[in-house]
Parts: sequence; structure tokens; C-alpha cells
Amino acid sequence: MKRSWLLWLLAVVITLLAVFYQRSTGPTHPKKIQVTLSGNTYTLSFPRSLITDISPEQAKGDWENLGKFSVLKIRIKTKEEALSVLKETPVNLYSKRLRSSGDWQKVEGFVGNDARIKFTLPAQPPAGKIAYYLEISGVVLAKEEPIVARFRSDVPAWALVPHILFMFAVMLFSTLCGLLAIWNDIRWKKYAWFTLGFLFVGGFILGPIVQKFAFGAYWTGWPLGQDLTDTKTLIAATFWIIALIFSGKKTGRFLAILAAIALLAVYSIPHSTAGSDFNYETGQVETGTK
Repeated sequence: MKRSWLLWLLAVVITLLAVFYQRSTGPTHPKKIQVTLSGNTYTLSFPRSLITDISPEQAKGDWENLGKFSVLKIRIKTKEEALSVLKETPVNLYSKRLRSSGDWQKVEGFVGNDARIKFTLPAQPPAGKIAYYLEISGVVLAKEEPIVARFRSDVPAWALVPHILFMFAVMLFSTLCGLLAIWNDIRWKKYAWFTLGFLFVGGFILGPIVQKFAFGAYWTGWPLGQDLTDTKTLIAATFWIIALIFSGKKTGRFLAILAAIALLAVYSIPHSTAGSDFNYETGQVETGTK
């Protein structure tokens, strides 16, 4: 009984570490830049994922004349007295579309009382990307390496929350199976079915639904595209299917260990890597680009 609790605890710790690594290193995770202005230090959080009101269906038509806008918010972290120095300070944001021949566009903003700088930008189609940099109090930030933000349509909570919970359960049960297999505990076979079941629902039912809401396509991984988020789900499922097929043989235990390692490896790849990308020249959503 004691060993079971230890294995569960170890599985939870490994899963949480993997989730933290994945979420903190992905291309949509906010990029933080520290700057010193007038003797005060500020940490600015630049968003790399923005919500658009342009639906995937509207993106197939004349979306540029819809007159829709998106709000980009840059959060500032500093001491309260230091923040008061920046309040009502003029801030300029320069942005342009990626994979487009357009020029840099200037938008003005101010540091608000909520410690955020808000900018109103023309909304982009789902999977559209912009590059941007900031000028605050005469100091230019991120001009040499502009921040890249991708737009997505809003995903309803009834689809997104269960998807996240199921995928967390996948990583947890897969890790537990691997640990049980290492200790030659036959219970790994039972939990392997839970792993595959959660993966089927979270990755192959809820995942495509979330993808459809966000970018207008159910599946953009292999063999239909090069989206690593979808493809790694398929890879993980393949490893566990093979492990279960050979679960009655001596090699089954080692295949379970391999499947658990493989799932952790592929899911350590940052979320949205090589994901959907709107090509402004062709008007098509592509995958596999950075």
C-alpha cells in the first residue's frame, strides 16, 4: 500500500513538472522583458496569443472589411510607487502582419491604473500572426527580435476545460503505468486502458473540437498536415496501442515503459509548436511553420 501511494505521488510530481515545462516554453506563452526606466525596474509581459472576433468561416471571405478589432494587453509588474511614475505615459506599439508585404503600423496607448497597457489593433483571421515591438518613455523594446502573436477564435469553456483535464489525466496515468511497469507491478495493464481511454476522448474527440473552434479545422496533424500538437497525440496513442497489444507477453512491460517515456517526450514539446499559420498571400491556413 505504501509503495502505491509513493508511485502515485511520484507520478503526480512528474506530470506537474512536465505540464509546467510545456506551458512555460510554448510559442504562445507570454514573453517577459525587464526594463529600467527613470531608475525603476519593470517587468513587461508581452502576449503571444490573441483572441479574434473573426470566425474561421469569415476568414474565407472578405474579412478585412468587417471592421473588427482585437485588444492587446501588456501587463506591467513592479512596485506600486514605480507604477505611478508610468501612469498616463505615452506608449507606442509598432506591428505588422507576418508573411505579408505590409509595413509597420503605429498604435498609441497609455499605462492604465490596472498596470496594463492596452492597444486596439485590427483583428486578424484565426491563425493569423503579427510581429510587434514597443516604445515606452523613449526606450524601444523587442525591435531587434519582435514579439510574434498568433490570433485564434475563442473556444467555449465546455470544450476547452474538459480537453485540458483529460490530457492532464493522460499524462498522469501514462506516467503511473510506466512506474508500475518498472516495478513489475501487473496493475500497469489496468491503468494502461485508462490512459488510452483518456487519450481517445481528450486527444481525438475534444482536441479536434477545440481545434475547430480556434482555427477552423478538426485535424491538422499527420497525414493531413504538419501540426505537431495533433501529430504528437497520434504518436503517443500508437505507442500505447502497441504496448496493450503485447501486454500478455514478456515484452509488454518494457513496451509500457517505452510508451510512458515516449508520451512524456512528445508532450514535452511546447504546445502549438509548428501549429496553424494563416498565409496572407494565399489566404490559406497552413501548418508546420514556426
